[in-house]
Amino acid sequence: MVTQSVDTAECEAGGKLFVALKGSASTSEEAIRICANTLQANGCVTEKFADDCLNREKEYPTGICCETPVALPHCQSDAIRRDALCYLRLDEPVSFYRMDDPEDAVMTRHVFNLAIAPGQHLEFLTKTIRLLQDNTVLDRFTTMTSNQIASYLAEHLA
Repeated sequence: MVTQSVDTAECEAGGKLFVALKGSASTSEEAIRICANTLQANGCVTEKFADDCLNREKEYPTGICCETPVALPHCQSDAIRRDALCYLRLDEPVSFYRMDDPEDAVMTRHVFNLAIAPGQHLEFLTKTIRLLQDNTVLDRFTTMTSNQIASYLAEHLA
């Protein structure tokens, strides 16, 4: 069952929309759909985006095994209308298959769904991964409000 709390915040910077929300999902697919639906509601992507991300996730998983595991679902898609990032902090962790070992999975509460145009996609993904290499960032995200997280992401990734 896909649920989403009302703690949602948005911040715009550098022509990109940064959205942060809290929610619950029982699978990685549900988590991706929550993010994609939020981006669609903000006019950043079309309905096709969720399926494009899920199809890419099946071929090339995005779970990252680190001190605090994360997932970075993304895709290159014509469904992207406006560059955006949706961060979802889950109430309970869900399983994402690992980027470096697709046979294994990580349990994560932190999902960063990227909707970035193909020309800037790799650069933005690299910038996001670099930010997340600071182990204190995700620790802070567990206590910050969605508004604070959206502002933080905009400040550091725009």
